[in-house]
Amino acid sequence: MKQAAANPTTKPHPADPVFGFGSIAVTFLDTTWRIATPVVLFTVLGLIGDRHFGSKPWLTLLSVVIGFGLAVALVKRQLAAVERAEGDK
Repeated sequence: MKQAAANPTTKPHPADPVFGFGSIAVTFLDTTWRIATPVVLFTVLGLIGDRHFGSKPWLTLLSVVIGFGLAVALVKRQLAAVERAEGDK
């Protein structure tokens, strides 16, 4: 029996990831904001809280830990989404 040849006119879906420099750069930037934003935001909030309440350095340390935990959760969520997308292929 003959097997049907793949349809050469089929175009990839625009949402399909294409391995290349562009996709790597986008993934890198996406991961970077997920790490940097919560850590920086919570650190600044901790510094402001320490100045306001005079609790230096405890609110800052607590805020850094919370920001880091949130960053870990965001990156884990991103990895789960990538794994789901790869599993759908």
